[in-house]
Amino acid sequence: MKRLFLVLLPLLVGCAPAVAPRIAAAAPEKPPGTHGTFADEKLEVGKQKRVYRLVVPKSVDLEKPAPLVFAFHGMGIDSKDLMPKYTKLDDLAADKKFILVYPEAEGRAWGLLPDKVKADLAFFDELLATLKKKYHIDENRIYVLGMSNGGYFAHLVGKERSKIVAAVASHSGPLGLQTLLGIKADRKFPVMIVHGDKDKLLPVEWARENRDKYKKEGHDVKFVEVAGLGHMWASDQKINEQIWEFFEKNPKR
Repeated sequence: MKRLFLVLLPLLVGCAPAVAPRIAAAAPEKPPGTHGTFADEKLEVGKQKRVYRLVVPKSVDLEKPAPLVFAFHGMGIDSKDLMPKYTKLDDLAADKKFILVYPEAEGRAWGLLPDKVKADLAFFDELLATLKKKYHIDENRIYVLGMSNGGYFAHLVGKERSKIVAAVASHSGPLGLQTLLGIKADRKFPVMIVHGDKDKLLPVEWARENRDKYKKEGHDVKFVEVAGLGHMWASDQKINEQIWEFFEKNPKR
């Protein structure tokens, strides 16, 4: 029997396929994100539990990379839930087919002191990474905007994450002390500055100085000074459409 096995072995080996069978490559994993308004999403960032409001209009094609807009609310009574009401940005997102996220500030304000700045930037980073896992995000069309203290933070995110953020829009929000000696961003990102000339809380002169500082360092600047406007969103001037037109013209290059 042993002799018969030794005789048949070469024949059995010869019958084996010369090349191992090819295993079909797995199809790329489809992001699990869905359409809808998700009003109270939670995210752990370090030891902090942060929250945000996410808007994914039905007009967004989930099979294709979509633009992403971060909207930072103002200080005090403003919030991720109030900002959509006075800005009407949700309507703009539906019309222009982009994903919109309203992060919520801890303590009703975006970072001014170093430790809070660091924590809020970490929140931005983690939130962006989370949304990229859930949705097809267009890497060249990630935008930030903000109102008042949120406008300040939009400036700061642009400065600190200039290689990620395509363009910035700040409404009634000045540059912070971090730019006292210059913006000095790694990339000269485009910026839109909107300010009312009757703003009693944050004078329009600050916005003009910010415009000049950006221009001096080689940034493209769109400056919109609204006559008669106080410290409020420029809805009557259709500022949402102007902001989107600015963003659309300025993908990351």
